[in-house]
Parts: sequence; C-alpha cells; structure tokens
Amino acid sequence: MIQALFEQYQLQVSELSTLGHYKSFWIRNKIYVLVPVGSLKEEELAEMKRLSDYMIEQGDWSVGTFVPTVQGYYVSSLENEDYLLLRAMRQPEVQEANEGKELAMFHKRGTMFPGEISSINRIGEWKSLWEQRLDQLERFWNGKVIHHPSNVFETLFVDSFPYFLGLAENAIQYVVDTEIDDEPQVTDAATICQHRFTPDTWRNLRKIKLPTDWVYDHPSRDLAEWIRGAYLTKLPNTKERIMEFLYEYEQGSPLSAFGWRLLYARLMFPLHYFETIEGYYLSGSEQQREAHQERLEGIVEDAKEFEKFLGNFYTMIKLPVEKLGIREIDWMKR
Repeated sequence: MIQALFEQYQLQVSELSTLGHYKSFWIRNKIYVLVPVGSLKEEELAEMKRLSDYMIEQGDWSVGTFVPTVQGYYVSSLENEDYLLLRAMRQPEVQEANEGKELAMFHKRGTMFPGEISSINRIGEWKSLWEQRLDQLERFWNGKVIHHPSNVFETLFVDSFPYFLGLAENAIQYVVDTEIDDEPQVTDAATICQHRFTPDTWRNLRKIKLPTDWVYDHPSRDLAEWIRGAYLTKLPNTKERIMEFLYEYEQGSPLSAFGWRLLYARLMFPLHYFETIEGYYLSGSEQQREAHQERLEGIVEDAKEFEKFLGNFYTMIKLPVEKLGIREIDWMKR
C-alpha cells in the first residue's frame, strides 16, 4: 500500500495508522485519509468535492480536501480497491461540550453554498425514502412470515416488525402533517449534513470532516441523529448531554417550529431498527450476524423505553409546544 501511494501520489509515507474506520497517515501537520469509494457514484463525488472546496474557502480547515493522483484523477486503485485520498489540517482535540456550537456554525456555512445540488440532495425527500424503505422491509417480512423464521434472529424480526412498522408510519404521517400545517422559515434552508451524525462521528475522526459522509438536507437531520446516537449509548447523563447539545446549537442557529417537528419525526422513525435488520442480512460473517442479533435483542427490549423517551421528548427539552403550535402524539404520552 505504501509503495502504491508513492506511485499514485508521489507521497513519502512512513507508516499507515487508523482513523475511525479508515486508513490514514501523517505528513507534517496534515493528515491524509484513504476512503473506499464503495457505492459512491461519480456525480455524487463531484458534488461532494464542490461542497468540500466551498467549505474550505469559507475557512473550515477541518474539512478534507480531495487529493488528485499524479495523473490528475481523484479515484485511485490501491490493492484492487478504488479509493479517494482526502487531506486536512491537524485539529485540536474536540470538546464535546462545544459540539452543538460547532455544528451550528457548520450548518450556517453550508446554507450559503451558492450552487445547485441534486445527486446528494435529500431535502423534502424523507417521506418518499422512508416509504420506499418501509415497503421493501415489509415485503421481506411477509416472505419470512409465509416461509416461517429459521432462527432466533428471524423469529425476533417477525414478532417485532409490526410494532416498528407502526412507529415508522407515525413518523411518515408526522412529516406529512408538518409540511401541511407549517411554513418553513429562513433557518429551514438546506445545508450540508452528515449522512449519519452521532456523538462519535467527529471524535473518532479527530474532528476531521469527511465530505464523502455528506448529504444536502435539512439541519434537523444531524440533530435528530445525534440525539438518537446519544440515547442509544445509554450513558447516565444522556438527558443532560442532549440538553447541552441543543442549547449550544440554538445559541448559534435557532430552530423554527417546522424544524423542531422535522427533528421529532426523524427521531421517531426507527432507523436503528431498520439498519440492524438490513445489516444482519448483508453480513459476511457469523460474528457480524451475532452482533446484529444482539443489537436487535437490545432494541426490542428497549422499545417501550424508547417510546417513553419520545413521548416525553418535548417536555424534557422544555420546548413551548403550545406557543409554537406543535402537535404532540397523544398515544406516546400515555
């Protein structure tokens, strides 16, 4: 790999290290990250590069910039796999207490992007994407019901799916009602978001922001996924962490009623359940399947607690729902 990097990029690499899930290396005060192209399409990569260039122009040196090969290409073949090489400046250690503030600044810069984004645009598409995902999993579930589950995981899936189907349908309806009842404000403009933002996203990457992880979406996406991630860690101070994160964020970029409702809808959609089921059937090893089974058991066991968390969410964060005209879901508050 080191020799191939020299041939492709003319970079003298002494050793490879790990950054999150990625291979990386340092040259002076710059970190280089090798990102597998995977299923990313050419037009998606082109938009990610445009957003990356823009954010760096705005002064965000934590953003990875695309490094071309000596032939001028951005995709290189290393050990029979296609990679991108991203470079960023060394960042000070991330302080979680400031993560909400940093995310607000990141989003504000992202809303000012002057160009059109289409391939990685997700704004206004949650309903259709969720319906598509739900329909696919429901068809798969029907097949398992007809042919009977063959192991513990499938039995758990067959038994639990109707509940999470109902939760997903409620989330979809909440998006529909939000778009009918409420008007988007200036703060609801599309911005650069992470595909799946969690409390570990920036920390595991030493605060480096990888454009290959980006989509163009409503800012509430990142907030909802961070909260989901914080909830799933089950730390004793989860409530305080969520409150502090939202407070930090709102100091820099307050949410509208429309934004709060989208955040809640996304939090309600049981994405962690869907990803666990899908992950199990895409697993390449027994060890991975066992990990997904263990995760599913935890999700199902926690279902009522998660429902309670959702039912009390607006109260927990002290949001004045009546003043903002935000509808709560009665059955969740039982």
